[in-house]
Amino acid sequence: MLGNSPESNPVPGRNKALPEGVSSAHILVVDDMPLMRKMIGMCLERGGFHNISFAEDGDEALDQIAESQPDLVILDLNMPRVSGYDVCKQLRADDRTANLPILVQSASETAEERVEVFAVGATDFVSKPINHPELLARVCMHLENRFLIRSLSDFQDMMQSELKMAREMQHSLLPETQVIEEVETVSDAKIEAFYKASFELGGDLWGTWPLPGNKLGIYVLDVTGHGVGAALNTFSLHATMARFEDKKLDPAAFMDALNSSLVGSFQLGRFATMFYAVLDCQSHELLYAGAGAPRPIIFGANGSRTLDSSGLPIAIVKSATYENKTDRLEPGESLFCYSDVLVEAEQPDGSMLGEEGLVQWIEEASTASGRGSSVKHLLDRFYEGQDENLPDDLTAVAIHRNEGSANSANGNEHEPSKVLLLSETENTDLMKSLVSPGLDIIQSRIGEYTAAENFDFSAVIIDGADDFEAVKVGLALVDDHYVERGGPVVVALKHAPEPNDPILSFDRVRYCDVGQGVDGLRRLVAEEADDFIRICALRAALEADHAAETVDLDGTYRFASRREAQKLAMTFSQASTDPVPLAIGLSELFLNAIEHGCLEIGHNEKGELIENGRLNEEIIQRRRLEKYRSRFATVIVTEEGDTIKFRVEDPGNGFDYSAYLEDDEGHSKKHGRGIAMAKGCFQSLTYLEKGNIVEAEVSRSSG
Repeated sequence: MLGNSPESNPVPGRNKALPEGVSSAHILVVDDMPLMRKMIGMCLERGGFHNISFAEDGDEALDQIAESQPDLVILDLNMPRVSGYDVCKQLRADDRTANLPILVQSASETAEERVEVFAVGATDFVSKPINHPELLARVCMHLENRFLIRSLSDFQDMMQSELKMAREMQHSLLPETQVIEEVETVSDAKIEAFYKASFELGGDLWGTWPLPGNKLGIYVLDVTGHGVGAALNTFSLHATMARFEDKKLDPAAFMDALNSSLVGSFQLGRFATMFYAVLDCQSHELLYAGAGAPRPIIFGANGSRTLDSSGLPIAIVKSATYENKTDRLEPGESLFCYSDVLVEAEQPDGSMLGEEGLVQWIEEASTASGRGSSVKHLLDRFYEGQDENLPDDLTAVAIHRNEGSANSANGNEHEPSKVLLLSETENTDLMKSLVSPGLDIIQSRIGEYTAAENFDFSAVIIDGADDFEAVKVGLALVDDHYVERGGPVVVALKHAPEPNDPILSFDRVRYCDVGQGVDGLRRLVAEEADDFIRICALRAALEADHAAETVDLDGTYRFASRREAQKLAMTFSQASTDPVPLAIGLSELFLNAIEHGCLEIGHNEKGELIENGRLNEEIIQRRRLEKYRSRFATVIVTEEGDTIKFRVEDPGNGFDYSAYLEDDEGHSKKHGRGIAMAKGCFQSLTYLEKGNIVEAEVSRSSG
């Protein structure tokens, strides 16, 4: 009888054999009567099932299930020791078996018993005596449901995994920390950004990049739709941007190019809204174009205003054109860009925040927490009345421009250095020769100069004409406070002086022979002014917020950018009771390690870049190159009693440092200014190896 084939005894209602997954399913038959176990087993075998196991009671059933979980259980209710009811309860209480199909068999057919059976967790019920066709039909139904649910669950897991991967890939399109730091350096600003993909995966994206001429670009876009399709369109748009590097300075032309390329590549009904702006960090002009994006907000101490971001969305029609508009983003103001979910999400009272409400919220956030944290403050308030899983992506980005001068401790070159030229006679030729993008020359005759109330020059040039008295009179006109702060004074001489020439007797003065041309003078003044601006910014930052701390500095630190170098220098200086010299000295060593060691910018090359106001731009460009992208410098800090030791090492080729350490006149020689400055800030300074390693020592108590 057991040899009959499944085909000769098909399951009722079926015209074909069982699917492989169902026929190989593991079925556990639990019954205390051997005859019932045998009958049910034979029935299942005739129906095409061959992976069958048996248990004599509830205890044995639970043990077998714990060891190897079946795909379905056929369970007798009335058994000694552990009843079928108890087995159901225990299986449903365990997360691993909570969804296991349990087909209960019982001789009782009362409604009360059936209610109780389903209450304890049974999946289905068959009456004794067993009707074989009915049993097979129910077994097949529940197994197919189980495998269908398992398949759907596996598919859902796979989709969730793919969505997670797509979400991570989309997140990888956001600006890297290094790029954000570059933009912050260029703009003398702080970027505050928030991005959160929706559960369904949307098409939001934002980005920023430094541009030539001390400019930056920033965009926010939203591709319609949700899921992987929206993400793929976002990837396509992002990749297309890279093809139009030459148009990034012109927002309208950039959008025209994107639109022309993407029309036809998006599915019907899909498009992208976008806002793109270019900020000139020197003139503060904001050039922008819109493609139907939410209107950005400019806010600051003088109130707020919205920008016109209207325009046809990208990828709808090829004939669409975009228009450049202008505004200004002054120091002390912020530009806030955001996605539409911020104004369209339903609030607890059922209303939407709307644009007017958002403007009010960002103003209140700026007042409550300061502009630099206004986005965080606003979003904290927004999420108080929202579910964490919004129906769309949320993007919020702000550029907070710092107050005051464009120059900062990060060595920005947004504005030319203001230089005072004092001459015995009106030297028009020298004046013309000194003009360069990095220098703003103001000339005055020595006999006619009246000291300004605010002596805000970055450097002073005295056209000495080899005349001791003229130089003496010129120096007397220089503000004492300017000199005390280390303000550079450069004396231009027509001929190199003899060693005993009295003109060399003045303190705190640099000398430059211009007999063979003024290129060296122009470069020297630009470098001195750049250093002085940086040092003044460091000094101001430290004086504004300093308290000597007894902190444990021991450790090895890595840095790869000017910003990181400056932050480390200021952090380490807090350990000294006299932080300014230590910060200046460390800043000089760290910046040399970045510029000369990591980026291989030569001394002459650096001078030319400073002179032309392009040092920061060149640093940004080099850090993008594969050759320099992964380079970094290290500083090892150790403390021995009151002494702090710094060992700075970079991956560069070093230099011949011996000539600059032998005497105190190194600063008057070619390239020696930085070493002379650093020497004056430490108790000892020692270069090692080929010059790419330097060790410095300082006392906590004396700086």
